[in-house]
Amino acid sequence: MSSEPVVDVRDPAVLDDPIRGYDRILAASPVCRARLANGEEGWLVTGSAEVRAVLSDPAVRNDPTGLPGQGAQTQEAAFLALGTPPEHLPYLRASLLSLDGAEHTRLRRSISHAFGATRVATLRPRVQQIVDELLDGLGATANLLDEYAYPLAMAVVCELVGVPEADWADWYRWGKVLVDGDPARITPTLGEMFAYCHALVDRRRAEPREDLLSEVVAQDDLTDVDAVALVVFLVLAGHETMAHMLANAALALMRDPAQRELLRSRPELWPAAVRELVRTDGPVQLARLRYAATDMVVGDVRISAGDAVQAVLGAANRDPAQFAHPHAADVRWQAEHGGREGSVGFGWGPHFCLGVALAKVEAEVALRSLFDRFPAVEPVSEPAWVPLPRARHRVALEVRLR
Repeated sequence: MSSEPVVDVRDPAVLDDPIRGYDRILAASPVCRARLANGEEGWLVTGSAEVRAVLSDPAVRNDPTGLPGQGAQTQEAAFLALGTPPEHLPYLRASLLSLDGAEHTRLRRSISHAFGATRVATLRPRVQQIVDELLDGLGATANLLDEYAYPLAMAVVCELVGVPEADWADWYRWGKVLVDGDPARITPTLGEMFAYCHALVDRRRAEPREDLLSEVVAQDDLTDVDAVALVVFLVLAGHETMAHMLANAALALMRDPAQRELLRSRPELWPAAVRELVRTDGPVQLARLRYAATDMVVGDVRISAGDAVQAVLGAANRDPAQFAHPHAADVRWQAEHGGREGSVGFGWGPHFCLGVALAKVEAEVALRSLFDRFPAVEPVSEPAWVPLPRARHRVALEVRLR
């Protein structure tokens, strides 16, 4: 690129308050040059229409290998630069987050049946049971993130996949290491995860159970590497992102008595509330870094083949050109306009969140039960942000329940 980036997403002004930080970028331009989260220069896309166009365009790829200016082994080189041992590369390449096109479709279809709305609906009683048990165990004050959101999200996804309860603490620890992003810790953590998943795949092949992993290993067209990559993707995405989704939504409702009263008087609006809170307070700010495979125009900006492109979900979901009430949650409006407003809280296009139906059920049950049980719940203090460019996470959520 010929000119300097106009913004750096690692700027403390963005990291310290990602909502206002990305809103300021959107106000300047829906597509601009930027220094991206990985340090390279590229395009930051913040407008709602522009983000949806980028995420749905098959010419915008996750894997830059072979694209102009990117070299033949870009994705592998990036992993190796972090100290990733070569033997780990097959699992990283096989992740749903890394794949494009037919390979992504093949792997996604192998597990999509488990996340359909009809099958997920059968899990609601179990989700409610877990929620009730967790709420029973809370004291007068609690850290909702660590004592409620994380245990719920971990239990639901691990039971679905087939991870034994005795191993959940390991997954919690691994998830924290990967989110923190310290390369010195990531490499050994990945090694632990892959070795664990291989052993679990072998156990499920020898002794199948009523879980998703047993169904996966029974599919002839999936390799052990595919199965391991799926387990890692599902458990990490299913607990880490979900926990912060719950914490963010709970905090937003604590601060909005009008919306809480509306939901108390009209509980049938809880599904709309979940959709709206994902829009305004979702846990993911930046979509995965992608690359243009061809020259293209996004908005009024020309992007060249090989250029890095980063879509900002958080900014797109608060775009005043798209939403009547961009910053404030409006459950009634969401109920009337849901599905037509173009929210990208769960992503967009072929990489749209696979577990969206499950996430909605978890959030609806968890949030409704929390506020029914503890209608006066309130934060003890202002929760601090985790300084991450891609995520909108709180360090903790300390609350008074009674």
